[in-house]
Amino acid sequence: MTDDATPSWQHLLDLVAQLDSGSYDSASVTYGDVSVQLSRSGPLTAPAPVPSRASTTPATTSPEPSGTIIASPMIGVFYRCPSPGAPPFVELGASVGADTTIGIVEVMKMMNPVSAGVNGTLTSFLVKDHEQVEYGQALAVVAEASSQ
Repeated sequence: MTDDATPSWQHLLDLVAQLDSGSYDSASVTYGDVSVQLSRSGPLTAPAPVPSRASTTPATTSPEPSGTIIASPMIGVFYRCPSPGAPPFVELGASVGADTTIGIVEVMKMMNPVSAGVNGTLTSFLVKDHEQVEYGQALAVVAEASSQ
């Protein structure tokens, strides 16, 4: 067994600090031959994504987007494309169905699809491609199709 298979205490402390800064209920990580499981003992509080988004995004978009917000299902990195160099899953202005994948959130090399959740038109993305996102953070807006 090599030393590369066993993480140092500093690696583990860095991992705990990174996970502690997110809004998660529990996490399980295997690093080399060490498995770490973390969980919060109290109830989760609702995340507050708007202040963090407002602090990193210039005021070029309307403060309250109209339409249905598509929220991140987990913490991770948001990608609009299935792979580097590939076209985005959907473009702005595209019609989407409830099951249409609008992007993916990568968590520890696992790609998790993000669906529109409603039928309508994709009107805006509220985060950039390759941006770190939090659980519940607004990712995009869909103007729902009228049911006429």
